[in-house]
Amino acid sequence: MTQRIYQIDYIKTFAIVSVVTVHFLLNSGFYDIKIGSWISSADVVLRIIFITAVPIFIMTTGFLMGNKKLSSSYIVKLFHVLEIYVAVSLIDWVGQAILLGKQLSLTDALYGLLDFSTDSYSWYVEMYIGLYLIIPLLNAAWHFQKDDQYHIYIVSITFILFFLPSLFNTFGKIIPDWWVSGYPIGYYYVGMYFKEHLEDIKQISLKVLSCYALVVFGTIAIIELNNNTGKVFEWTNENEYMGYQPFAIAVILFLLMLRLPVKRPDRKRYRILAAISSMTLSIYLFSDLTDSIIYHYFKQTIHSIESRLYFGPIIVFLSFTMAVLCAFILQRLLEILAKNKVKQVNS
Repeated sequence: MTQRIYQIDYIKTFAIVSVVTVHFLLNSGFYDIKIGSWISSADVVLRIIFITAVPIFIMTTGFLMGNKKLSSSYIVKLFHVLEIYVAVSLIDWVGQAILLGKQLSLTDALYGLLDFSTDSYSWYVEMYIGLYLIIPLLNAAWHFQKDDQYHIYIVSITFILFFLPSLFNTFGKIIPDWWVSGYPIGYYYVGMYFKEHLEDIKQISLKVLSCYALVVFGTIAIIELNNNTGKVFEWTNENEYMGYQPFAIAVILFLLMLRLPVKRPDRKRYRILAAISSMTLSIYLFSDLTDSIIYHYFKQTIHSIESRLYFGPIIVFLSFTMAVLCAFILQRLLEILAKNKVKQVNS
């Protein structure tokens, strides 16, 4: 039996909180105003951290699934992801129809399951399905040779293909960028590399790593503030998921959290953390419903976008808590249904 790596639960919890937090910027209207006040400037800086949610999730997938091989049981497990996706999407549809009066027919909702639009945050599931299906191939390529130089080659090539163009093509195309949309593969392999070198990572000085983190974060913060102050925030290749900025910050955050001195955490506190960690997908998807409800009334109450930004911590806490409760209820219902199904089969 492999020893549980408690830090991964902290990493997944941080990532899911980051999802809800970065969606605050999207739903509050942050991307529609000029950056100039201290609160909008602070959100530019905070975005650098929280935009790493998806990259960190994918790196965690690589960390945890690096030894998976193609089998019937492996394929069957994908249906659990689809089960959660369909259930949450339909609950989302019903909830928005009842609570917000959103007009969407059952036919449109069912069709939306196919194009991942019934739940507006479900693009991640669309990406994850493809990644899940090619994971055995990615793992086979990784384990083809055990040589560390070979693994460094794989990570280096994915970095060059997926992330480096955003750094060198800032002022014009200098290097090929055709492959940048394949960034999930790059993050996946980084996660695999960290798993293989976990013992080496544990030997890294936390103080030294923190110093590197401050330098990198400070540099990127200065760049982003310089690029966006006085105008509406600009989405660029540098600050998108395939950009060097989220890549650098995600890698450093992942390393920092792997270095957390967690061996035997407090049992009660850890049970809550582990529960959240096990429900991250359903929390992610349910946050579309909770965001829709909260921001509907929030925007009616606070008309000024600038003023809304001050309520970020409260809104994020409310949406996250509601999403966790919804995910917990769904998980319990699915567990009951699964147990009843087993009883029927055995009877």
